Amino acid sequence: MKQIHQKFFPIALISLFLTTTYPLLSNFLVTPEESLRLEFQTNVRNQIRFCKQNPNQVYGRNPILSPNTCISVLEGEVAMESFFPEELEEITETQWSFYDPMGKQVFPSVGWEGSEPMVFVSLVRSKRGQYGVQLQRKKDGAYYFYRTKISNWVVM
Repeated sequence: MKQIHQKFFPIALISLFLTTTYPLLSNFLVTPEESLRLEFQTNVRNQIRFCKQNPNQVYGRNPILSPNTCISVLEGEVAMESFFPEELEEITETQWSFYDPMGKQVFPSVGWEGSEPMVFVSLVRSKRGQYGVQLQRKKDGAYYFYRTKISNWVVM
């Protein structure tokens, strides 16, 4: 009986720990289920492009992979999911961001209730078609990576 108790006790402790902390950890760094609006601090929105980045550089702040991988961001409200109309054929992780006509990366701002204002750095599409965004907090420059749904993002 003592051997069963010795084997069962560590398992019970681990189970108790996971059941009490999982609800806290499961919502860690996930954007809220609401419309998240990217706002640009420029008056030339019609010249901004959404481009695939060169993945060989520093994560999040990379040059454009090729001008052929860019999509123009038109005036007015644009859903970011419109930039990915069909299933991408690539089986590698891709990273995307906004650029001006000169190829300089542009950083729109975003925020939601209960969060501090942040800067959108890049969007990552995983091998399995899931999305994440790299954001930088304006106040102290700290970087965060959030899992997200592309359908929640709107470019203003």
